Amino acid sequence: MKIYDDITPALKAILFHFIRGYTVWTSFIVPIEKLEGIASKWAEAYGTQLPAWKRQDRKEKKLATAVALAAPVISRPGMRQVMLMATEHALTMPKASDWSREQWLTRLPEFSEFVMVHEPREGAEYAWSWRIQERVLDGLQRHLVALVKAGDVGQLKHETTHLVQLYPLYGGVRRQIRRMYRGAAKLWTATRKSNWPGPDPERLPMMIGFRKDPGVVAGAKRAGEFLIFDGR
Repeated sequence: MKIYDDITPALKAILFHFIRGYTVWTSFIVPIEKLEGIASKWAEAYGTQLPAWKRQDRKEKKLATAVALAAPVISRPGMRQVMLMATEHALTMPKASDWSREQWLTRLPEFSEFVMVHEPREGAEYAWSWRIQERVLDGLQRHLVALVKAGDVGQLKHETTHLVQLYPLYGGVRRQIRRMYRGAAKLWTATRKSNWPGPDPERLPMMIGFRKDPGVVAGAKRAGEFLIFDGR
């Protein structure tokens, strides 16, 4: 099991595995001290520690293969979310096998507060990305409206800035937050008759990919293994 210290590279890894055929999955949250036992169990039952070439060999033979990962849970420091991802052949393995006893999910992966999506980017080209789950987004929007109505400039600035630092700004997430901040900025301007104190919705940080040296891109900073660019 690959254990990540940051959710940003964990989400990237899930995208990576999904695109490469690991399209069925199961996931749950456990205390951090249980990770070792789960990793051992999955390694024995599903071969999650097999080298990449052996997994590829199994895929070519139409045998199930799996990968596993774990990452921190937002606001729950003692917990970790684990995910087991497998190829579609897991659904047709013999009934007596461990594979058949697993409760595999076939919908698009969900991890932490995010759900994978296939949606158009700003250039109308489709791409796999992440979005904030609707139930979470609804709560964020209600809270933001309450902050605007309360009129506390300091608190509003702190919480809106913290959100874009906390959440990995994959394209889908970034577009959601931009729309949310646009609406909040309009409400603030209309009710407070002053400039929006939060981050500029048109200049939110953006993912630009992996680099060994963040200094190669002006204005970039590290978030997990990703670079975040404070640009448009």
